[in-house]
Amino acid sequence: MPEGQIIVPRRRTARHDYRDIAAKSSYTVIFVVLALVAIRPLMVNQILGRADAYAAFGLRDDAERQCNKALLLNADNSQAWCQLARLYKGRGDRDMAYGAYQKATEADPLNVPAQFELGMMYAQDDGHQMAIPHFEQVRVIGPDDPATGLPKKGFPYHRASLDMLILCYEKVGDPTKAEFTLKELRVFYPHYVRAEASAPPPQDPSPE
Repeated sequence: MPEGQIIVPRRRTARHDYRDIAAKSSYTVIFVVLALVAIRPLMVNQILGRADAYAAFGLRDDAERQCNKALLLNADNSQAWCQLARLYKGRGDRDMAYGAYQKATEADPLNVPAQFELGMMYAQDDGHQMAIPHFEQVRVIGPDDPATGLPKKGFPYHRASLDMLILCYEKVGDPTKAEFTLKELRVFYPHYVRAEASAPPPQDPSPE
């Protein structure tokens, strides 16, 4: 080594520093992703709440935009599809309403309002055979309060579905199933007086 030459030792920790930085960055990204996953349901609920408010004031276009925002965050949100279906139906676009209700029931078969409202649409359009599976699904889910057979709050979907099933089975020429369903209706709701087949069916509770 020549006299007077200074040798600077190579820094061997640089690679380790980069690894530490990369590891910390990875943890940060993972944390952000997990946080977004955790708060996404809350964001969707807030957006759907705004959609409800807009719809209540007749601002259907604004309500529809909010539903679409919710679906951008969660394309399988059954409630968002159900609200969107109601908006389509309210403006008279039944084809789009059918499609949105189908999405709602596929995303969550236990979405009772979506199942019932889709069944009602089919029944109103004389598609009684198509309506039956949706009313049957509500029937299988059962009443809101199994102890009393009565809804805890809101619309009595279970009772109305049994009523509509009787009508649908009568319309498709299946009196045996209609009679069996009538007996079930009387067991669950002994004080309920069913309307005759010629009377108007139960009203669809969904907003128009």
